[in-house]
Amino acid sequence: MKGKNRFLFFLLLSLIILGVSCKKDDDSPTPSKTTGVEQQLVFKEFWDIYDRHYPLFFRKGVDWQSVYDTYNPQITASTTDQQLFQIFNTIMSTVIRDGHTEVTYSENRQTLFEPEFSQEVIDMVENNTASKVDIVASSAQNSYISYGTLKSNPNIGYINSKNFEPVNESDSEFNQYRAIVDEALTALQAKDGIIIDVRTNGGGQGPFAFYLAGRFLSTPSPIELVRQRIKSTTGSSESSLANWATQEFIGFPDSRVEGGYVAGVFPEDNTIEASGDFQFTKKVAVLTAKSTASAAEYFTAAMKTQSHVKTIGETTFGIFAGSDIFTLTNGKGKWKTRVSTHDVEMNYNGAFQSFEGIGIQPDEVLLPTASQVSSGADIHLEAAIDYIN
Repeated sequence: MKGKNRFLFFLLLSLIILGVSCKKDDDSPTPSKTTGVEQQLVFKEFWDIYDRHYPLFFRKGVDWQSVYDTYNPQITASTTDQQLFQIFNTIMSTVIRDGHTEVTYSENRQTLFEPEFSQEVIDMVENNTASKVDIVASSAQNSYISYGTLKSNPNIGYINSKNFEPVNESDSEFNQYRAIVDEALTALQAKDGIIIDVRTNGGGQGPFAFYLAGRFLSTPSPIELVRQRIKSTTGSSESSLANWATQEFIGFPDSRVEGGYVAGVFPEDNTIEASGDFQFTKKVAVLTAKSTASAAEYFTAAMKTQSHVKTIGETTFGIFAGSDIFTLTNGKGKWKTRVSTHDVEMNYNGAFQSFEGIGIQPDEVLLPTASQVSSGADIHLEAAIDYIN
């Protein structure tokens, strides 16, 4: 290369290098450069997702901007994954406090909000209930329903509704669930009353819960039990939410979400109606506890619309929103967050009300003492027997 050409070549090369090193200040930093930069991007993406889609800030009295202002300055160039996880854990457990929301790191670390459970209730259900019930052996193996009769009174039926979460997503699975419910109702239809135990039912899908509830509906007309709305813009106030949904909406497209859409609403699933070949309209007692959650709370609310039903036990968990799971674009795929995306109100005593973070109080609140538990008693079951008799 001759002298003049060599000079021009190196001048051009220097200008290119200089141009690369003098990026504008507002250019987005590359996440992989430093741990701190990556963590800042992860936190900002997390915060933005909730700012856009989490509809319950106004229910919980949360100013989301203040959360950003509080925690974002704590994330520096030396912040580790462990320290960022602890920040998320603090936000989830002290600010959001929602059993349908969580942050997961590398699939093996998970924030988890739980209410304060009564140890006496847990011990009573785990240690005392089974000894008082004769379960039909063939029903004990399925994932959904065990049924039988009380040992003290075979004229009272007992159904343990374990959960409403389908083993797999298919029409055939729902048909199998219906067959299991129908088998139990057919076996117990001549009983004087039925006790339905949802104290350890952590939820699942609404249609499963509503099918079981529909076997006990005495009213001929469908009941609109639920209404939902989603956020239409960012912010913490109620004004950031859209109107109550009346039409199906598949959701906002978002490639970070499982299924590709976030905040879908399906109002056709919000109505309960009679199901199966017949309805059991004699006395029914529903046993609830703090671990009665999500779709099991939908079931509880549905049953409370019926005059022949009495609910007994503890107030339920208080989580009603549908949710979506985001894999954060930043953070190299290590971070996921599950976000509640619906504001839900239940038709309760003739009016729509929110029970988010509150739970549904039973007709008869009963909390066992340690001595009652140690004696082998199940005071919820005993109160149900008294009601039916």
